[in-house]
Amino acid sequence: MLVRHSLLISVFLFIAGDSAYAGNWHIGATSHCNDCHLQHSTEEGVELPGGPYSYLLVKSSVNELCLSCHDGSDPTAPDVSHPVEMYSGTLSGESAAGFFRDGGLYDSHNHTLGITMLTPLQSAAKSNSLTCASCHAVHGNSNYRNLLHDPGGVGDSLIIEEGKEVLTGRLPDIPPTVAGSIAAYERGNIGYRSGLSEWCVGCHDILRINESSVPPAHFNGHPDRVAMNQFVGDQHADPQHWITGTGDGFDLTAGGIRRVPFESPLATGFAASLLPSSGDRVFCGSCHKAHGGNYASSFLWPFKEGGASFNSGCQQCHNK
Repeated sequence: MLVRHSLLISVFLFIAGDSAYAGNWHIGATSHCNDCHLQHSTEEGVELPGGPYSYLLVKSSVNELCLSCHDGSDPTAPDVSHPVEMYSGTLSGESAAGFFRDGGLYDSHNHTLGITMLTPLQSAAKSNSLTCASCHAVHGNSNYRNLLHDPGGVGDSLIIEEGKEVLTGRLPDIPPTVAGSIAAYERGNIGYRSGLSEWCVGCHDILRINESSVPPAHFNGHPDRVAMNQFVGDQHADPQHWITGTGDGFDLTAGGIRRVPFESPLATGFAASLLPSSGDRVFCGSCHKAHGGNYASSFLWPFKEGGASFNSGCQQCHNK
């Protein structure tokens, strides 16, 4: 039995490929079966309280399993559970995806884990109980951060590859280190070219199309995947204000915030992807955190809460 089990692990690792996959982790040489599974229903010969669990997992659910490492208890694993301290020494002070505040409790500040709810902004209005596996391939794939190829389960084949659609300055260390993980997963290490909004609308498909409107308005809702200078001569956006990066929306002493994330479709590398230009595009991550954050609806700024910063993200592009 032990020989057979070892053989199966070897075959799995061979099929999975090497660690050069864009997901960078939980795949190939970085995929260790015993991180998540037990050969029997015991750990080191001692029965698991409440076990055996489905698929011989070491925890009772996918969310509990993932958060057992990604809750700050392992300093080499990216922390996604509030409060997050591992990025406090970085320039950005945060990760790009943000964090979950309360797993198993409804919270308007983040994607809610473990509660059956209607999926918002979805034409089919399906009920769903989110797990980490609703967005990430648990055994890894070729996408950035192991993002699923078909998150909405509608037959999509969405490609979000590191070095193409997403650009990073530093990859995680293998084996992982504290400093390497902080540098790899903090917000300032990520630049975007394309594809992230298309990935989000796999579930939130009502936002799939920028619905046209009657001039002088261009759209009935807030557009994304539209270049800031696409409509030359109108007064909706202020590309020069965006490029300059000072004044309303940017001034940290007057309620401003750090420059919001943006897509730079023509960027030729990581450094270029961080340089603002008039051809930059807003995408879902320009306004919202993927996991969640401090503000309602996962906003990057207190848009719904009000106060001096309530329109700071808007002002960066619009300057009204």
